[in-house]
Amino acid sequence: MPIKPENRHRYPPDWPDIRAAVLERAGHRCERCKAPDRQRIARGGGDDEGTYMLDTAEVFDAETGERLGQIHMASYQVKRMTLVVLTVAHLDHQPENCQMANLRAWCQRCHLAHDREHHKRSAWLTRRARSGTPDLFGMMEGQDSESTEPALSAPEEGIRDKT
Repeated sequence: MPIKPENRHRYPPDWPDIRAAVLERAGHRCERCKAPDRQRIARGGGDDEGTYMLDTAEVFDAETGERLGQIHMASYQVKRMTLVVLTVAHLDHQPENCQMANLRAWCQRCHLAHDREHHKRSAWLTRRARSGTPDLFGMMEGQDSESTEPALSAPEEGIRDKT
């Protein structure tokens, strides 16, 4: 995922070298689903949902990368074709933490799945801040009255922010 200009200062100057080392460590494959970098794959639909197929007709589990076998391409239910582009994920969502143990080479799908809850919380906080609605209790949900840090909790499932 491209680094947003407003976050570029959070990455070290040697980020390109760190990124290259993470991709090399992963063998230029997603460390979760094993999809190969810079290759077009077919994402499965219907009975083949949750899988992907390479141009060799090999089919893999989209969660684990386990090879499921080979199939005639005409028999595979293609949901969409996609170009795999590996990204480097920070497990703790902190770009400043560039320790190799905190970094993973993941395809777009796996990276977005990992970041889903973090993005949901961040979006909720952004909408809340933009709404100009004061916090009636003087603190955000989940923050104790002693803390000066904002809580990062989103509303309960099913409750929507009406802003």
